[in-house]
Amino acid sequence: MKQISTREIESYLQKYIACMQAHGEELMDKPMPAADEELFALYETTGNRLKYESVYFARRKMLAVYGCLSLLEGKPEYLKKLEEVLDGICEEECWALPAHINRKEDPQWRICVDLFASETAHALSEIISGLKGRLPSALCEKVRENVFRRVLTPFMNAAAPYAKWEGGDNNWNAVCCGSIGCAAIYLMQDEPELLKPLLDRIVCSLDSYIAGFSEDGACMEGLGYFTYGMTYYTGFADMLYRYTDGAIDLMEDEKCRRIAMFQQKCYFPSGRTLSFSDGDSRDTYKMGLTCFLAMRYAGVEIPPISCAGGFDEDSCYRFMANYRDVVWTRKYLEQAEKGLLPAEEDDGAADCLVLPGAQWSICRGLSGGGMAAKGGNNGESHNHNDVGSFLYLAGDEMLLTDLGAGEYTRDYFGEKRYDILCNHSFGHSVPVIDGKGQKEGTEYACSHFEADGSGRTGISFGQAYGTERVKSLTRSLCYDPAKESLQAEDVLEDRETGENPVSMKENLVTQYKPVIVGNAIHIAGRKYGCRITVEDLEGSIGFETKKHSNHRGAEEEVYCITWEVPADKEKPGTRKCRFRVEMEEI
Repeated sequence: MKQISTREIESYLQKYIACMQAHGEELMDKPMPAADEELFALYETTGNRLKYESVYFARRKMLAVYGCLSLLEGKPEYLKKLEEVLDGICEEECWALPAHINRKEDPQWRICVDLFASETAHALSEIISGLKGRLPSALCEKVRENVFRRVLTPFMNAAAPYAKWEGGDNNWNAVCCGSIGCAAIYLMQDEPELLKPLLDRIVCSLDSYIAGFSEDGACMEGLGYFTYGMTYYTGFADMLYRYTDGAIDLMEDEKCRRIAMFQQKCYFPSGRTLSFSDGDSRDTYKMGLTCFLAMRYAGVEIPPISCAGGFDEDSCYRFMANYRDVVWTRKYLEQAEKGLLPAEEDDGAADCLVLPGAQWSICRGLSGGGMAAKGGNNGESHNHNDVGSFLYLAGDEMLLTDLGAGEYTRDYFGEKRYDILCNHSFGHSVPVIDGKGQKEGTEYACSHFEADGSGRTGISFGQAYGTERVKSLTRSLCYDPAKESLQAEDVLEDRETGENPVSMKENLVTQYKPVIVGNAIHIAGRKYGCRITVEDLEGSIGFETKKHSNHRGAEEEVYCITWEVPADKEKPGTRKCRFRVEMEEI
């Protein structure tokens, strides 16, 4: 990956701050939108999250805008508007989201330490601490009382774990504990006898968060959740390091260095990103977090500036990330000017990468696209039933797709999760066995994964279907980065060779309407396309149009291309399919 210049970063930072300033002017005379009971109850009655959350995060946007501008510039008009925003947030009935509470069963539902209550507690604590003496003392005391009553005191008074996220291995742990730890350092320094055990508890919990990454540093939840969790982990680690005068350094572990390298491995040269699990194929990175990691570890690369998220990129307007996009980026530029950055290393720029712990194989093509395949299991955090799946890009067009995250609703995280296309294996490019897809759970997994780092990947994943009728199912992929061609072979071995053999259908997923001619499938994007040629086809190839509600709630069309895989005439009980994907320019 080409290292971007400090001039590009300086230009990015100027635009970022200008965007905040523009919002500051635009919102100055507007009241905070009302987060009322009718909207709050929608999740309980319909399962819809987006309507209430759009209002909730519009309020957090105002907090981020005026909190950041007040700290960075301190203009009287910003401070005055910030007072109104801080008071409004203190008056909210509940800082948690409706999706994270249960009003029917919990009479104390107003006090719930979830992701967003924790984030709010951190933001308010950092803002009043950074503006000490510049805000009314009565307002600061009101903020302090709310942070303790809603977050710090409930957490401290509860035996560990407060909830299942404490000591967990995913982003909830990092966000909640990182936020609580920072808020505590800001507000409890005059009570060291209470602060020290709380910080010890936070550090112990965060050990489990780091353990949740694979040994090669991969975040199984997807790139976006790497960004989310690591923003709060590094924010707390940085603050704890400074509070303890360097005595506690949560970033010194070698695994943290490998985790820091994960982000750059998820980017294809075109700027498209891996969308495994609840990821996003057009994900952006946080400049502040990336600069922090690049200041700490040699070999951390900053992806193309076009992929850097602006102030508006995060619809949740998280103050932790927004403020550090400025202060950590500024620090990076200062260190670059002084020649104090770690030496550059050639890491992760190879045509083909292998993450053996995650069981991911990633190949990059000359057009800027590539191929990626995964093993893993169907019990991963933010899991999709996708063991053995792959995606294929040409340029910046994902022609065989991984849909990534769908719309977050009550069903998305409930019992109907795997009825949703993007979570079901029918929404991934994996075979259908006996008319059924893969099953969810850690036991439904890849039993063998190997990749040579030169484009060849082998995956054994019959176990993912949970049927004793299948003896084995193997997928062999061979990608040529120069030609950008992919040769695939799937082989099924049946335990039953009698009158009731196991059936197998191939299933390839695209968001471009395919054209099928004989044994050839043509998929055309805007600039690039591909031709998929199926060998030894018996019967015909068809496709079905399905609906997908993406993460933003917009409905999209998805095309699932299928064909029957015939029995191998030379090997009873075996079904074999070979197909070749070749890039075409439109």
